[in-house]
Amino acid sequence: MRFKKTLVWSCTTGQPHPSLNKKEQTIEGVMPLVEALFPGVNYYSITGFGQVMKECVVPALKKLFPELQFLPAEDIKDGEEVEVAQFLPSKGYEWQDSSKWQTEFKKLLVTA
Repeated sequence: MRFKKTLVWSCTTGQPHPSLNKKEQTIEGVMPLVEALFPGVNYYSITGFGQVMKECVVPALKKLFPELQFLPAEDIKDGEEVEVAQFLPSKGYEWQDSSKWQTEFKKLLVTA
């Protein structure tokens, strides 16, 4: 799937890009990116979403787009997009409950 480069940059750096609107900075705005990376992933609450972001999404995006971590916000044009492919599917809470899933995820972070 294609996503705004500014959204991916924001998730990677932990800073909202100035060109993102308020909705794009909400959980609802980021959920499609989470689902693209980790199809089938579940989280119970806002806290759970934050945990998925911290433990899965941010490390995956840093692996996939290492150049964005150090890129100044003004170097990204608002209309730019990046292709975000599936990183690792999760059957519900597998990302949290399965040591096999965690092992595969860590392996992908090193090799992907």
